[in-house]
Amino acid sequence: MGAQVSIGDFALMSGLSRKALRHYHDIGILEPAHIDPDTGYRFYDTG
Repeated sequence: MGAQVSIGDFALMSGLSRKALRHYHDIGILEPAHIDPDTGYRFYDTG
């Protein structure tokens, strides 16, 4: 497993917008590695 990064950092690394990443999660295309239960923040695995 690689490091986990925030949605903003993952967006920069992937060239996708944060809005696109949220949309892909909503429709089941790309699942975050972890969602913080308190904040709802999405974290993505780099590896």
